[in-house]
Amino acid sequence: MTVYYESTILRSGAEAQDMVDGGVVILYADPIPDALEEVSVVHAPVAMPGRDVRVGDIFRIGEAEIELIAVGERADENLRTLGHIVVYLNPDDGTTLLPGAVHGRGSVSLPASGARLSLSGGGLP
Repeated sequence: MTVYYESTILRSGAEAQDMVDGGVVILYADPIPDALEEVSVVHAPVAMPGRDVRVGDIFRIGEAEIELIAVGERADENLRTLGHIVVYLNPDDGTTLLPGAVHGRGSVSLPASGARLSLSGGGLP
C-alpha cells in the first residue's frame, strides 16, 4: 500500500479523549475554528492528499491502524480543503454515514503531540 496523505499531530482538545472513548475521532488541520478545538485532534498536513479517500484504505494514527469500510461523499473534499475528517470506529450495521465522515474497523488511543497520521491504499490516484 502506498501512503498518499501524511500529517503530524499537534495537539488534542480537552474533550477529544471523551470523543475517542466514544469511538469518534475528529481531525482538523491547524488553524481550527474555536468551536471545534475542544473536541478535535489538531494536525499539520505535510501536503495535499495524493488521491481520493477510498473504502479499503488504511488510516494510521500513532500506532493504531484502522481499515476504512465506508467513505462519505464529502470526506475527501473536507480533507483537502480543511484537513478535516471524522472517523467513526466500529459503527453498528445500519449506522448512517454522514457526508464528511468515514467509518472504520479498529481501535485508537488519543494520539500524543508529534505522532504521525497517514492514509494509505492501493491503486492509482
